[in-house]
Amino acid sequence: MTDNGLADDKIIAVAKSDPFYKDYNDITDIPDHVMQEIKHFFMVYKSLEGKETSVDEIKGKDAAKAIIADALHDYKEVIIPQLLEKRKYR
Repeated sequence: MTDNGLADDKIIAVAKSDPFYKDYNDITDIPDHVMQEIKHFFMVYKSLEGKETSVDEIKGKDAAKAIIADALHDYKEVIIPQLLEKRKYR
């Protein structure tokens, strides 16, 4: 999705122990009306803050796994070194 002009990925996760959703394994398992409700939520949830959002594309679990892997990589390679660098100068 896009949030105030910037890319902002969202991941829909389901608890394996949830009796209602536990059998959902991919985005295609979610009923269309539920998916429309989720999409609508993300299109309007920041409107009271005066921010614009849009849902650009809905992808499946393989894309979600890649997004999570990229985020973990960035955290290890970018964020942790920055935090350690800040600690040096305290």
